[in-house]
Amino acid sequence: MDAVPPALQYVAVALMVATLALAARTLPWHKLRGDAEAQRVLGVALVMLALLRLFNTRALDDVRLNFVGAMVATLMFGPQFALWVLAVVSLLAGVSGAAWLGPAPDFLATAALPVLAGHAFSRFAERRLPPNLFVYVLVQAFLGGALTIAVCNLAKAAVMAWLGSRAVPAYLLATPLMMFGEAFLSGGAMALVVVYRPQWCSSFDDARYLRPR
Repeated sequence: MDAVPPALQYVAVALMVATLALAARTLPWHKLRGDAEAQRVLGVALVMLALLRLFNTRALDDVRLNFVGAMVATLMFGPQFALWVLAVVSLLAGVSGAAWLGPAPDFLATAALPVLAGHAFSRFAERRLPPNLFVYVLVQAFLGGALTIAVCNLAKAAVMAWLGSRAVPAYLLATPLMMFGEAFLSGGAMALVVVYRPQWCSSFDDARYLRPR
């Protein structure tokens, strides 16, 4: 694990706990209660997002580059569940040694900031753009996915610059390429979900996106 000032770890842990506590206050538990299918979907998504973290650059000193799936989690389950699911992913990444600077900083960079940015972008698209399937997949899922990984990598680069690490150029150079990868991951996953299992997606409403003109 990279050397991190203890004060930074304490601040990160405090922010992680506060973020999850705020999310827990508005968690829509009713969507899971008594719904075995919804519980299975959430569990499978957790496993898939955890497996996604296996593909990272842990072999490079001071660099942790990986796709996050934050936009998929946000669109599928809403920001509150997305934060908790990705928190578990960060904890598992910490156990395996793949977390960026430890589980709490990893959560802030790969979950809290991307989910916040992705949710804000999704709400903006809903208010400003026409409600149709093409806009949902291309803008909210595809472009939203690119936005979330950009926020993640730039946050990491900023912190590493503050720590005086030589890894900053790696994060900046990798960001444009990873934006395409995350965009295709998010767009492709959400396209399949809304076509074959739209009931799995909390942000997709047939009456809004598929209503006849």
